[in-house]
Amino acid sequence: MDRHVRRSARHMAVAAAVVLTASACGSDGDPGSASTSDTQSSVAPSTAPGLSLVVIGDSIPYNSPDDCPGCAGFVDRYADAVESAIGEPVDVQNLSRHTGLTLPDLLTGLDGLSDALADADVILVAIAHNSSELNADEPCGTPLDPNDLPVWSEMDQECAVASAAEYRPQFESLFSQVAALRGTQTTILRTVNRYNDWIGWPEGNLGPDENGSTKLILDAWNAMICEVAEANGFGCADIYSAFNGPDGLEPAGDLLAADYTHPSEAGNELIAEILVEMGFAPLG
Repeated sequence: MDRHVRRSARHMAVAAAVVLTASACGSDGDPGSASTSDTQSSVAPSTAPGLSLVVIGDSIPYNSPDDCPGCAGFVDRYADAVESAIGEPVDVQNLSRHTGLTLPDLLTGLDGLSDALADADVILVAIAHNSSELNADEPCGTPLDPNDLPVWSEMDQECAVASAAEYRPQFESLFSQVAALRGTQTTILRTVNRYNDWIGWPEGNLGPDENGSTKLILDAWNAMICEVAEANGFGCADIYSAFNGPDGLEPAGDLLAADYTHPSEAGNELIAEILVEMGFAPLG
């Protein structure tokens, strides 16, 4: 599949409207299995006994069988760990979307998720993938090159800092609104940052300079996400360092599925491990 189509929401029909319905759970940058419509409906809170775990975001937590056939997704793995640690059954509502969902899209549709989130004992937000400058229509203000890729010389430190600053208020709004829906109720709040699926991308032919540009963008992006998340009571799982090493320059390799975008079985296992290592406070 073409990289530009996989990584960007701009070629998808859902770019104009986000639909967050109970029947369509989904995620990130691939045109995927979730359908859309012009009507947005609320997602009901869980009525199952025990704990409710609600996931919102892009296709990274969606675990489509088209992306990773037969894989056990990190959401279900994490739910199993919560159940074992707390000693109560966990009902999972994976409301992520496989539609190229972006951060602005998620904010637009957040009201439709409010009932489910307000009733959730565990909330996982995963919306780091599609809105970074690497996925922009004109990265760093420059049209894409003839190969439909960023002009790498424009992807510098100044752009990285400016892009992260541009999105900071939107992440602040998202995390603060989600936390406010729970009020003083005891809740595990978690999010993830973005791994680098450009470095090592088989079709990209990126050299050291291009890899360095992607690192500049994601260093600033991921630092901003975790800073804002933690300021609003969320624990931030650093999957960036886990997938790309402490220097952020290692290819994710077999941690990614065949599309080199979504997590593989090994990648899902690693993300779940990182979430588990963060503990289960304040529930246990």
